[in-house]
Formats: sequence, structure tokens, C-alpha cells
Amino acid sequence: MTSVLSTAGWDRLLARRNDPASCRLLLVLAAVASCLAVYLPFLGGDAGVLVRYWDGPNYILVAKTLYDIPADHALAVYGNPPAYFACHLPLYPAAIRLLSFLGYPAAMLAATVLFTVLATLAFYQLLLESKAVTHPAWSALVSLFLPARWLLYHSVGATEAPFLLFVFLSMLAYLRGHYAAAFLLAGFSGITRITGLFLGLVYLILLLREKKWAKLPLLALVAMPLLLLFAFYQQQFGDFFAYFSENSRLLRWRPADLYFAILGMGDAQNAEFHFVLYAVYGIGVLLLWRIPLFFVYGAVFYVFNLFLFHEDVSRMMIPIAPFALIVAYDSIIRTRAFGLAMIGIVALSYIYVWGILPHNTATEESWQKLLEIP
Repeated sequence: MTSVLSTAGWDRLLARRNDPASCRLLLVLAAVASCLAVYLPFLGGDAGVLVRYWDGPNYILVAKTLYDIPADHALAVYGNPPAYFACHLPLYPAAIRLLSFLGYPAAMLAATVLFTVLATLAFYQLLLESKAVTHPAWSALVSLFLPARWLLYHSVGATEAPFLLFVFLSMLAYLRGHYAAAFLLAGFSGITRITGLFLGLVYLILLLREKKWAKLPLLALVAMPLLLLFAFYQQQFGDFFAYFSENSRLLRWRPADLYFAILGMGDAQNAEFHFVLYAVYGIGVLLLWRIPLFFVYGAVFYVFNLFLFHEDVSRMMIPIAPFALIVAYDSIIRTRAFGLAMIGIVALSYIYVWGILPHNTATEESWQKLLEIP
């Protein structure tokens, strides 16, 4: 067992070391298994918590209605008007609708697992081509379980997996010199999670640094999908900026204002958690300095999160976790000691996810109303 969990054990024993095809196959199996293990304890009991966990029901509503949402919609009990669902961008619900022949709840989980598999493969390929880590297969495997918040959200109804897929694909295209494809893929990330728009800033900084002036006009491709979506919102909700109607107070002028607010409440344990969170990710971003693409991406998203006043900042950090936690700390992750520690890390991650899942769910009554929508 210790030989498998050493610096090169994953590559040597499971992937024949220099065989990327074997690596990909085993990463596919690992990605699927990581999700199935999340589901396992609930299959004999209340399996409904897996699909009722927020924000899954919101995305099913969008997938079923395509934003044609009545005022008395199935989730109206939570006080959200139809325009609220403009916050739930269309790429992920579109995938759910495409798989709806499975039934919408199953389609949502299937879409998440599929995006998780593809994102893991894309991350592996990105690590392979960028030569950012010593053992790409091992790093890609570890990335399925760290942080534990990511393990949760790449297994339930959420947009993190498709978002990261388009981020990785966009970066791959950029590294290969396919700039139009890179910027368009970044645009697709922007209609998955709106922060994908920051990839435009990332690429702007890189193009200026590399003095590739002729490529600058192509950056319009990053914003184009989101602008088209907002034009649709104008028609559907009568508000071009409907997305921001529910998100206008999430930014603060002072960095780490959430941390100071928690300190002000005297919540020492929660304050220490946020201190460690900001520190570990911040150090990780700085350690990416040797890889300009990853560093600029990490820095832009990290700085944004510093000004974000949101109680779930650990979730907001997920988009930079593969870089700030996995790539940045490669000198630790590739050691035998870390390989052994992964046994405990994986176990604790699942205990965390299994403990969280039953709590943040839609009520059974609202869920049944949602299922009744054709």
C-alpha cells in the first residue's frame, strides 16, 4: 500500500508510469467512484437528499422551465421571484435538460458526474502539457478529494465541475496557442458561473505581458456569451442586469471584510478557520509565481474573493483550488508522507460530506411540486 501512495506509486503501479492512456482510464474510474462513494450511504435510506441538496433544485427548475418561471413556481415558498433564477446561469441546466430522458433528478447527478470526469481528464492533460507538477496522474487523483468542499460539489447539483472543465480547456487552448478557442471556452465558463468573466482579465494581463497586441480584440469572445444571455434576460425578465438583482451586496470595499465581521462577533473558532483559509490559499497563489498562466488566474480570483462578503467563502475558493492547493504544494503532495496522509484525508472528506448532505436541502413538499412540473 505504501508503494502505491508514494511519489510515483500511482504512475508506476496503476498507470504504467509513462502511459497517459492508462492514466486517463484510471482517472475516469476514480472520478466516477469518488461520486458513487458519496451516494452510497444514502441509497438504502433517504436518497432524496442527494438531489434536494441546494442549489440542485434551482437548476432543475431552470432546466424544466427554461426561465419561463411563473410567480407561483414550485420553490416560491422560499420567497424568490422568477427573476431570482437569472442567477442560475444556463449551461449546467442545459446539460440537465439534454439528459432529461433519465428523469430530471437522475439527469442532474449524471450531468455532474460527467462534468467531473471530463474536468479531471482536462486537469490531467493541463498538468501533463504544462509540466507544472512531477506526477500529473497523482496530482489529478488528489484533486478529486481536496478540498472536501469540492468533493461535495462535484457530486451533487452544482456548477463547479462544468466551470472548472471550461477553465481547464480554455487554459489548454491558450497554452497551445489557440487564442480564439481559449477565449470562447472562457466565455462558456462565464455562462456557467459569472466569475468566468474574470478569465478575460487573466488573458488581458498575459497578452500584455507577452506583448501579443494583435490578439487583444479576440478577448471580446470572452464576454460575448454572457452579453447574449443578458439580452435574453432583458426579453424574459425585463431587466438586462437581472443577474445582479440578487447579488448586488456581496462585494465590500475592505479586503477580507468577512473575516473582520466574524472577529467583531467574537466568533474565535470561525475567525481562525477563515484566517487559515485565506492564508493557505494566499500562500498557494504566491507559490504559483513560476507558472504565469496559473499565477495570474489564481491571483485574479483570489483578490476577488478577498472582497467577497459571502458566508460560504470556502466554496467560492473552489475554482482556484486545483492550482492553489494541488499545483502550488506539489513538493508536499508528491511525498510518501502525503501519500500516507491521503488515507486519512479521503476518509475525513467523506465523513464531512456525508454529515453535511442531509442538512441543506429543499423541503419534501417543495420538491414534490418541482417534480410535478412537466
